[in-house]
Amino acid sequence: MSELSLSFLFLLFISTPFKVISQDINAERDVLLNFKQQLGNPPFLQSWNSSSSPCDWPEINCTANSVTEVHLHDKNITTPIPSTICDLKNLTLLDLAFNYIPGEFPALYNCSKLQTLDLSQNYFVGPIPDEIDRLSALVYLDVGANNFSGNIPASIGRLPELQTLYMYQTQFNGTFPKEIGNLSNLEVLGLAYNDFIPMKIPQEFGQLTKLSFLWMTFTNLIGEIPKSFNNLTNLQHLDLARNNLEGPIPSRLFSLKNLTHVYLFKNKLSGEIPKVPNPLKR
Repeated sequence: MSELSLSFLFLLFISTPFKVISQDINAERDVLLNFKQQLGNPPFLQSWNSSSSPCDWPEINCTANSVTEVHLHDKNITTPIPSTICDLKNLTLLDLAFNYIPGEFPALYNCSKLQTLDLSQNYFVGPIPDEIDRLSALVYLDVGANNFSGNIPASIGRLPELQTLYMYQTQFNGTFPKEIGNLSNLEVLGLAYNDFIPMKIPQEFGQLTKLSFLWMTFTNLIGEIPKSFNNLTNLQHLDLARNNLEGPIPSRLFSLKNLTHVYLFKNKLSGEIPKVPNPLKR
């Protein structure tokens, strides 16, 4: 996971409030022991046993004596993820990054309080399901470096709390939706290194006024950089390199007061480079 990803996860852990539903810790232990069994009783979970509290297990964090976070980062998991993990009614974070998990997007739709989901660096395949919007509490979603394919569904734009969306370096070979522009709280968007069909950047992306980081390197972009990008007043990092963008650079783009990094190389842009009022790293 990148340093940027880790910093966003840390901020989410310390700043995102939620209401704890009453659930007996012994019942939660049973859920986790069943989950462990469904994973094949892997040796790295040997501390998960019936004689200790889940809150004392190294992979588990609790709030108000209830399980809220499950950290299974880089644990050599090779089996699909059972949906029974959602029997933890207060689960807000599930980190499954850097494993060998196969199969399609896991059926986690009953994880109604899930705010942070990291599936990056695995072997997931198939499409991102239309039902993704059932995870309506999501603030952070990372599915990067997998083998997902097809289109990114329009329903991704119906995650009202989403602040960070990483879908980089997968096998997407369809389209990405303009509805991403509806994510009014989005701050980080990474779609880089996907073989989408040739597409223009939707004007609607200019509605992402909280966006600070946009990474769309090597995504088969065509057409012009939308003039609506002039509205991205919080943008700090813009990477549209290695595409087929044409036409002029929007005249006010380099005037965005927070912009510090711009990457536009390996495109077909034309016209004059707008004047740069403030120092940028390019």
